[in-house]
Amino acid sequence: MAVNRSQPHSEPRRLRTPEFHRDPFPTYRYLRDEHPVFHDSERGAFVLTRYADVRDAARDHVRFSSAATRSEVFDRITRMDPPEHDVWRALLATRFRPRRVATIEPDVRRTARNLVEFARNAGELEVVEHFAAPIPSTTIGDLIGLERHLHMRCHALSEISIAGAPEQAAVANDEIYAMFEPLLAARRSEPRDDLISALLTAEVDGRPLTHEELLGYLLHLVVAGNDTTANLIGTGIVYLAGDLELRARLVADPSLIPAFVEEMLRFDGPVHMLYRATAVPVEMHGVVIPAGAVVELYWGAANRDERNFVDPDSFVLGRTDAGHVGFGHGVHFCLGSHLARLEARVAFEELLAMAPSYRLDPDQPLEIKPGWSIRGYRRAVIELR
Repeated sequence: MAVNRSQPHSEPRRLRTPEFHRDPFPTYRYLRDEHPVFHDSERGAFVLTRYADVRDAARDHVRFSSAATRSEVFDRITRMDPPEHDVWRALLATRFRPRRVATIEPDVRRTARNLVEFARNAGELEVVEHFAAPIPSTTIGDLIGLERHLHMRCHALSEISIAGAPEQAAVANDEIYAMFEPLLAARRSEPRDDLISALLTAEVDGRPLTHEELLGYLLHLVVAGNDTTANLIGTGIVYLAGDLELRARLVADPSLIPAFVEEMLRFDGPVHMLYRATAVPVEMHGVVIPAGAVVELYWGAANRDERNFVDPDSFVLGRTDAGHVGFGHGVHFCLGSHLARLEARVAFEELLAMAPSYRLDPDQPLEIKPGWSIRGYRRAVIELR
């Protein structure tokens, strides 16, 4: 197809349709090949889908700003640019380093094992609500210091915060804030070894965090620590239900499970898109993106770019291609990536060890979650055999 590269291209295919939601990958390929800078007139945004373009934009905070997308006085760290971003990220960075994360593996494994044991007695498992979601929600809830009876409610609210309409997200955020109010008061008088206590003693520019900043940071931890990892686990379980040969390899050799997690992050990871905004006019592929424009970086499309990955639409265990961007790239590379890898690895190890011959319940249809930036299943039922 001949394309006029001097103008932004719009409407070759509509995004945000039910068909796109179910399977975005054909549209991703079309956009990468024909419209590497696509103007989505429905949303007034410019869409980037090629691997090199997405990576370059992600690490160029001068031209592609995260701070320009902020909507609150204190917003999530994902909506900050350096040097402000670096200061806030550093407050808890040591808590998410590999050696520190490794210490909680026995707790994560106990949670996963108990969930499978309970489901095995029933003969079936609703993958999302009763396995994939409780593992990260219990883990991040414990790390933060949140009472366990609130963990799953926090998970449900985090999904609304990410994918709900703005007014729904605001209500969900307010409920999360309300959960933390009494905990903040309690930790001020009796600190513990949890993230709430760590934030109460943290300083930014020589001052303690304001109450608003504390609530905002805790909201970020809840949202980042819940939904995405649950989607990664759920999507992987469904994928293995359809690839019996690969599942048999993982059952026979669990040391391959970390490689499976990595390829799952590339092949169909939980985060498919995040926003930036141009701080200055930017020309790409002959198209000028004006200053102040919303830019959507499609990680899900970049991870299937044949310019960077051999046979990108095939699931290849142990790929040697250049790294995926399933955890993002640049200064906003996922702070909890080591935690997410551990949770996903343990989840698959326990499920495959205890129910290696599971299958999707043919009488229970799969349900995909609404939304386009975060992908995952809302419901999937497996039979444990």
